[in-house]
Order: sequence, then structure tokens, then C-alpha cells
Amino acid sequence: MTNAVAALPIRSFRDAYRRLAGALDPERRASLAVALASHTAEAVREAGPLPLIVSSAPEVREWASDRGYDIRSDPPGGGLNAAARKIVRLAGDRPWLILHSDLPCLTSGEVEAVLEVLLAGRHVLAPSYDGGTSALGGHGRFPFAYGVASFHRHLAARPAPAVISSLGFQLDIDSPADLFVAARHPRGAWLSDRG
Repeated sequence: MTNAVAALPIRSFRDAYRRLAGALDPERRASLAVALASHTAEAVREAGPLPLIVSSAPEVREWASDRGYDIRSDPPGGGLNAAARKIVRLAGDRPWLILHSDLPCLTSGEVEAVLEVLLAGRHVLAPSYDGGTSALGGHGRFPFAYGVASFHRHLAARPAPAVISSLGFQLDIDSPADLFVAARHPRGAWLSDRG
């Protein structure tokens, strides 16, 4: 499983989750961002690959360095699509997998399942409940189109990708309601003291 590049693009911890501003103060939002990224990266590490963290934010880079993860800077001003293109370039001939860092119910088994399909030569997509793309894996160049309802754009970009629909990929944190739901599921119970 270690042949694949498994990457988490992370813009910032300090400026994370603005949509939770009504429910959490900036310090708690930053703490939540670190906890979610730690959970997601650990699920990747347990599945085999050493996580690649793509970020230029000093606090993210320090967090990744403390854990021994590979770190690369993201392209300035390019957003998630530019970070994804950089990940593909870094992967070279190896398969790549890009995951959002805010997946509180993700398990290493779910990451392993995605990697198995990816390493068998197929493109892989995992949708979030709101139509986004929580995980995207492939080989070589890809026309990334992250943003609102990105799953269907990514689905149309390659013929017959494997679609992996599971709780760990479906539930990401975009709103206070997401945090509430995740913390009340057994797999997200570790969040209960962070909401």
C-alpha cells in the first residue's frame, strides 16, 4: 500500500472553519482543525502510506514536522485545485490519493479499501454528503474541479471511476450541525468535548 502518495492539503489551522464562528471561538476552531487533521492523517498512516501534508501555513508545517510527515508548500494563491495539481506532479508515476483533512469518522480500513482500488489501476472518488469530494485518487494528470458540488464534475472527468461511499468519507465538517452529528456517532465520539 505504500506505493501511493496519500496527501492532505491543509490551508491553515489558525484560519480554519469560519463557518463555525457562531459556535466556536477562534482558539477552539484552531484546536478542532488540528484534531481533525491528526485523526485523518493517522487513518492514512495506519493504512500504509506516510501522509504528505501540502501547506504553506507555519503552524500546519510545524504540526506535520512534529509527526514526521512529509511536507510540501502549496502554490501561492492557487487554492485546492492548484495544491492537487502539485500533488500529482510530486507523485510522478505513482498513484495518488488526495483527502480532505476534516473527516472525523474516517477509519484506516476505509483508506485501505480506497488504496486497494487505486492500486488496481482505477480512479477512485469518495463523495461527501453535500456533493463535495472528500477523497479523489488516480494516476497521472487530472482536471481537478474542487468547489461546491465537485463530486459530479470529478465523476464526469474519467470514465467509470470506482465510487466509494462510506461514512468516513461522507461526513466532513462544514457546519455546527456536522460537528453535532459526528460527535454523536460512535466513530466520532472523540469530538464530544470539542463542540
